[in-house]
Amino acid sequence: MTTPLYLFVTSDRPDQYLNSILHCLRDKNIVIVIFLYVENAPWGSNSSSSTMSVRGRVETLLSKLASEGKYRYFSGPKKDTDEDLQAHYTPEEVAHIRGKYTSFKDRRTFWRDEVIDYYQLREKLARIRKRDPSSIFDVTSLGKEYLGDIIALGLFEGIEEIYSFKFLSSPSSKFDTPWKLLFHDLEYRGNPESGYDYINLTKTPICDNYSKKVVTRKIPLSFSLGAAIILLLTLIITSFIFGTTNWFALSVTSLATIASIFSLIFTILPLRK
Repeated sequence: MTTPLYLFVTSDRPDQYLNSILHCLRDKNIVIVIFLYVENAPWGSNSSSSTMSVRGRVETLLSKLASEGKYRYFSGPKKDTDEDLQAHYTPEEVAHIRGKYTSFKDRRTFWRDEVIDYYQLREKLARIRKRDPSSIFDVTSLGKEYLGDIIALGLFEGIEEIYSFKFLSSPSSKFDTPWKLLFHDLEYRGNPESGYDYINLTKTPICDNYSKKVVTRKIPLSFSLGAAIILLLTLIITSFIFGTTNWFALSVTSLATIASIFSLIFTILPLRK
């Protein structure tokens, strides 16, 4: 089964996207990478990024590291210049780094871009969940104004694969040497100095508990609607056979009415704990 990785895009820097992609290529067996850009948000876009430019930058950075052993700057005073890793690593280390990125670059992976209207996010996520239940959603670079929406929609739609890439120590000390914040210098759940984690945000104790409550709230609604339909069908049949004044038909009418009322209550006022 093919597992797609959906990356929400709100930043122009390719580094954080590359880290998440390479982790998922290694540990999650993904074969499709989709860059998602949310448009038409009520607060407007907080970035000039577009999925096309970001995807191109990620591919360029990966290619530079694999074929030349160089880090490409995409912003700041050194924008569009390359840093040769041979100035910071031994020849053997550079060869190892290049080999690692080459193995990822040569893997058969499909990359594409998608743009989603903010007001259609729920429908889009629901379709993805139905089509590919194992889909992974990466929110590492997602703006804070979007994060609450994605987590809430994910919990409601039963999406259990919403991840964020997290350094185990503050990355600020390495901002002057950004290549040290890339995949080749990091260790999954390793020591704090060079470690990182890939956290499933839906599996924190609070989110996991809430997602279970969401499921339990859906059960009474489904049950009451089903009961109402069965009772109403029974009412129609008994009324046709015995007439509307028969005691059995009147009993079924009462039960059907009660079931309909409860289904309406569960729709408007979900159960809470």
